[in-house]
Amino acid sequence: MACLSYICRLSNNIIGGYRNILQSRSSWIYSIQTCDYSTKKSAEERLGIEKPKRPLTPFFKFMAQMRPALLAKNPSITSKEAISWTSKHWQQLDSETKLQMTKEYEKDLKDYKKIKELYQASLTDQQKEDIRKMKEEMALAKEKRKLKQDHKELGRPKKPMSSYILYMMSRNDKSSEVKDFKNYQQKVKADWVKLTEAERVKFEKQAADLMAKYRKELEAWEMKMISIGRMDLVRQKSTPKKKAKAEKDE
Repeated sequence: MACLSYICRLSNNIIGGYRNILQSRSSWIYSIQTCDYSTKKSAEERLGIEKPKRPLTPFFKFMAQMRPALLAKNPSITSKEAISWTSKHWQQLDSETKLQMTKEYEKDLKDYKKIKELYQASLTDQQKEDIRKMKEEMALAKEKRKLKQDHKELGRPKKPMSSYILYMMSRNDKSSEVKDFKNYQQKVKADWVKLTEAERVKFEKQAADLMAKYRKELEAWEMKMISIGRMDLVRQKSTPKKKAKAEKDE
């Protein structure tokens, strides 16, 4: 059977109607990747450069076409559930339909390659450099997010508050005073400067005690990370050089 008629029938069986099957392909694919139906901008998009989009493979095109039916049936579906659901129905497609979609994809891919060549040739040297730098920044930001997530999941101790923040937290200010946070910060800073030496030392000692505890906990945590092979999460100065030397001396 024809590809479109089969998908139409499948959609009708699910939600009782076939509406707007051919939706924007990028919005659905990005939603599958991010789970929250939000888009991620590429380096070119961040720079305001319009880049041709690679055509979807037959499977992902099918996923995009089934988007309305799937969301109508389960608006809060996760990416894992969506892929599982689509895979199940994809397997039910007959070989004739899949072959037709494959041919369409191959044609779209040829057109895309021609357009991409024109696009690459149209970029100025400055645009190419801007894209390169943006991609580096995005890769670095992604790496930092991953590192932060690993720290959280593996229980890295959190750095304690400074003496100034401890003082701020100790204040019993009324909520009305915090509405204008900028002015509130200025007031707290002014009050901090007015503290007597004895009052300030109290907070500084508390901060120092918390920092000492944090360092011990961090050292123990880093040794644990080393033992499980996560050297990437350990500060360079904390690598077991001294420990290795001690073991060698023994």
